Amino acid sequence: MKKITYIFLLAVSVFASCKKEDDPILDDPDTRLSATLSADEAILSGAANGWRAEIYPVGGKGFSYYLKFNAGKVTMLSDFNSTTAVTPKESTYRLKALQYPTLIFDTYSYLHLPADPDPAISGGTQGKGLTSDFQFYITEISADRIVLLGSTNLNVMVLTKLTPAQEASFLAGAYKVSRDANATYLAANKFPYLQFADGVKIAVAMDPVKKTIVLTWADANDISKTVSSTFAFGLTGFTLNTPLIYGNNTFNEVFYDPATKQYYLMLGTTRVNFQNSTTPVIPFRVVFGAGKDYSQISYNPAVNPTNSVVVATGLSADWNSKYATAKTGLAAVGGAGRTLDWVAVLFPIDAPTQMVLRFYYHNTAGSNFQANMTYSFTKNANGEYDFTYLASDGNAGVVGGGLVAIKDYFDQNVFRADWVANPSGGASYGGLYVVSNPSSFYYGTLVK
Repeated sequence: MKKITYIFLLAVSVFASCKKEDDPILDDPDTRLSATLSADEAILSGAANGWRAEIYPVGGKGFSYYLKFNAGKVTMLSDFNSTTAVTPKESTYRLKALQYPTLIFDTYSYLHLPADPDPAISGGTQGKGLTSDFQFYITEISADRIVLLGSTNLNVMVLTKLTPAQEASFLAGAYKVSRDANATYLAANKFPYLQFADGVKIAVAMDPVKKTIVLTWADANDISKTVSSTFAFGLTGFTLNTPLIYGNNTFNEVFYDPATKQYYLMLGTTRVNFQNSTTPVIPFRVVFGAGKDYSQISYNPAVNPTNSVVVATGLSADWNSKYATAKTGLAAVGGAGRTLDWVAVLFPIDAPTQMVLRFYYHNTAGSNFQANMTYSFTKNANGEYDFTYLASDGNAGVVGGGLVAIKDYFDQNVFRADWVANPSGGASYGGLYVVSNPSSFYYGTLVK
């Protein structure tokens, strides 16, 4: 391994300039730099099957490249998008002696895309892109591995020499295969998770746009824990910018099995497959409540399916009947013909021991109103809520008689907070299940 140290080169240069006439043993510094650049060029272009490069810009995401150098020209493929994944692009490069021997990609290429100041191209911020680099100091170089440091934004890019089989895979469209496999996997596996010997279910969230993977789990105290990394697609899954650490285990790569269409990690010699759940694996009680990830569950029959629409899904016929009774009751109050639109259960952050039951409705003139009923509650170690009705605001005082079916539903039952599978396959609902009758539950869209 050869490491370039600027201070050392500078010292040699100064010393050589002083001793040039007296000591012919020392080479001229320009000659030494020229020889270094020639040696670096020989390594770059001497890789018969090219290189795989990885860079993780400070502005986010990660990118992988196939690079093949040849006498001032470089051919590229990249996992940047579906076009760069399969369309080789040739551009030019230079090796130049600056502070270090420097590799400059001097015409617009796939390597410039993350740095493009147009966010529509780079996916970054206006004027900066993803703060990536396309001019690099060579800090380490050997026949099999090169480490580069961006001269502008100090991004590290590592080049690894490819085998003939690896090059053939990239040229055959491996980046597109990896991207497509990821899209197919995420469409089929809404709530992937990992589970090790301790039995804890660890939620896995992969975002192919942001190029992030996030692991989330609840500890013994129901505190949410998270680790994350950006990634770049490769031949067998994707590599990580920073390791994912869980307990005493460290993972630097996520693998993909095309035969079983599964992602997995390697724990020593043991393969740990990603599994799939129909609902999120993080207990709902961990993320729901005042000041948590979600503080409100909103039931809107125009958005959330009712039992009459999806009889076979297991959604609550009992709750839907309570809602229908309340809707009829509200319309009958004073003969005013008001219409119940939707209901929300919310936990205010400024009153963490209270729950507000909020009704949204409109009158025959189309004017919209809210009516609020406030409850106190106790919550046991199992996350079960026991609500007690306290008071109504002015609007609820007027129309509350018509809403008694829902008012009493929450006042007279104990509830367990849990996820509810969305029959349409979208985001899971939040639910409050009646402990004495689990087939009866309030459910709806979660609001932060």
